[in-house]
Amino acid sequence: MASDDVYPLFMLDDNKILHGIVVTWTLRFNDLLDADRLHTSLCRLLSIGDWRKVGGRLVRKVSPTSLEIHVPPQFTPARPALTYSHTANPSDIDDHPLAKTLPKATPTPSIQRGSNEFRDFECRKDAPATLEDYLINDTPILSLHITSFNDATIIGLTWPHVLMDVMGQQALLRGWSLVLAGKESEVPALLGAREDALLFPDNQEVYHPQRLQGFGMFKFGLRFVADLLWNRVVETRTIFLPKAAVAKLQLQAQEDLSGEFVSEGDVLTAWATRAVASSMPPRPITALHPLNLRFRLPSLIEAPGVFVQNMAVSAFSLFTPELLRGPLGPIALENRRQLMEQATEPQLLALLREMRQSYTPGSDTTVLCGESHALLMPFTNWTRANVYQAADFSSAVVRAGEGDSRNNPPGTIVYQHANSMRSSPTMRNVVVIHGKDHGDNYWLTALLLPAAWAKIEEEIKKL
Repeated sequence: MASDDVYPLFMLDDNKILHGIVVTWTLRFNDLLDADRLHTSLCRLLSIGDWRKVGGRLVRKVSPTSLEIHVPPQFTPARPALTYSHTANPSDIDDHPLAKTLPKATPTPSIQRGSNEFRDFECRKDAPATLEDYLINDTPILSLHITSFNDATIIGLTWPHVLMDVMGQQALLRGWSLVLAGKESEVPALLGAREDALLFPDNQEVYHPQRLQGFGMFKFGLRFVADLLWNRVVETRTIFLPKAAVAKLQLQAQEDLSGEFVSEGDVLTAWATRAVASSMPPRPITALHPLNLRFRLPSLIEAPGVFVQNMAVSAFSLFTPELLRGPLGPIALENRRQLMEQATEPQLLALLREMRQSYTPGSDTTVLCGESHALLMPFTNWTRANVYQAADFSSAVVRAGEGDSRNNPPGTIVYQHANSMRSSPTMRNVVVIHGKDHGDNYWLTALLLPAAWAKIEEEIKKL
């Protein structure tokens, strides 16, 4: 509408890859929470300053073609800040046939049901599933779906990926928590809503990754399609790794090295990559890692507020078959060495510059590196987002659950996962590290072939 406030989307938002993803994010709380208070407090957050951007609607501008977010001047029942739905179950969560199978913390490492089996809790049945669904009927960009039990609450949030990445999700949870607790004055400003914070002066650093292009990219595409046709079955499962199990892996990796440091993220990447490598004939593996620029560029690190948008670019770790047949430590160290080389400020600014040179809104900004016959393994590591600690909904607790057996504060997350509304056969060999819960245990989701899962199960038994 003519009176709407217009917010632009930027290069790392409005691109082909993100156009194909509508995110669903499921958060489990072991308390009965006041659903109405959660709804009204989130609506209130989306009415503060440029937080209003999150309460808008996607619009495709015709000339030049690009996506924008249009926000009503005032949110009303006819044009609300978000779409809201609520299902109340008059029973305990463990009495519900599906909810009782949600992954839970276990005393030892475990493989549990995949996150793709819980759509009922992610969103309402008629929720938008594609970007095009958001471009009709004045559909709010954010949906909130709450499922209540006597002793637990499941919150589902849905939005098109062009809106934000995991650090935007973290900022949303923290701002929501502050409004819920009556601390609206402490809500951080939403920055970069109208001007791209990733526009920097040109620099002279030349970015030279081992890039796939031309005939190499063609060969990679042929091999990828062949893998799709030859291996049609991909299984999604959840992996729970207790704190002690990850510490054991870390110690094992450090013992393989002579004083070199590797992080838990490096070790988990090495552990998963080596397991997949052992499930197939010798072949290079390229691990793709999103690098979040909020942690890498000084102007973003020191910013007086939060950025609710997409700010991740791709980095790559290239592993040889010989390395992947060896001990854990050298693989973890090679992962760290290659990522550190790509994560310097000059290199990242050079990458952004190269991306802009060929960018048009909605175009493919994908950069791939590595050998043309390598297996691509995308990783996403949410650990630095501290998602389990980001939500404090204690002000909305109606009834606490789990009694003395719980290890998390009231109104905090005990389990969470993310999915895409539409599954794709190209989504395979993917590992999502969802981060640490309140007991410092790791949760992962992986989409792997059956042979790879068999190797993961062997590795789990060793822990």
